[in-house]
Amino acid sequence: MTILQRRKGLAFTFTLSNSSGVPYYRQIVNQVIFGAANGLLKPGERLPTVRQLAVDLQVNLNTIAKAYSELEIRGIVHTQQG
Repeated sequence: MTILQRRKGLAFTFTLSNSSGVPYYRQIVNQVIFGAANGLLKPGERLPTVRQLAVDLQVNLNTIAKAYSELEIRGIVHTQQG
């Protein structure tokens, strides 16, 4: 399943594979890290909300929340309520 996120002319793709053996949350973490390292995601750019990405990717809210939490712990993203 692939979801294309467009933000201010920038396209970032989340692709989840159920046959890779890698948990979905880890795939999301890896893709955000890759996107940030390669300039696909700019500093200060907003990721989709937990709810929106869960709906788009058709996964549980907790999966996205776990990915975002790990990204915050690693200092890659800053999350905020609201």
